Amino acid sequence: MSKKNQSTILKAPNKMTVIKESEEILLEQNLRQRNENVERAYHEIVKNTKELLTAFDNLKYRMSVTVDHTKSGKETNLLNEWISYFYNFTLTNNRYGYYMIYISYDEDALKRFGDKMFNRMLRIVFNNTNAIVGDINIENCIRVDHSATDIQPFFINRLLSDPKDYVTINTEEKVPS
Repeated sequence: MSKKNQSTILKAPNKMTVIKESEEILLEQNLRQRNENVERAYHEIVKNTKELLTAFDNLKYRMSVTVDHTKSGKETNLLNEWISYFYNFTLTNNRYGYYMIYISYDEDALKRFGDKMFNRMLRIVFNNTNAIVGDINIENCIRVDHSATDIQPFFINRLLSDPKDYVTINTEEKVPS
């Protein structure tokens, strides 16, 4: 078979998919480009959400923890994580090689402060992943936990755990309103 006509045949029960070499390269480039866009969106979401914390007087509401899982030395699909009193954002690499952003929000924070912070965070997430924003549609990279969870014990545990070089604790400066 000549190099020009070379292709890979993937067999599954009762199905056959043919991927030509040029298409495979295109898929890899698109995946890499998509993942770069997802990672960029994740960091923008974290940056913009941090700004929401600057309105609070209480220090614990302005604190956050960033975990760079790529530097932990552990083999994991987790890439990066940002945890605050209100939210947990996680950037992961799923089993198919796609970067995904998982979002959960704290039940107690929702009860205490209402849905205003949650709604602002959602606007930030959707503004950074909207199909119009980038050159590749990454809208399907977001997974929002549809029910509030208990983030605070996890957040406090990260704050109080032994210092590690891949865990960073941040405090946002209070901005006068």
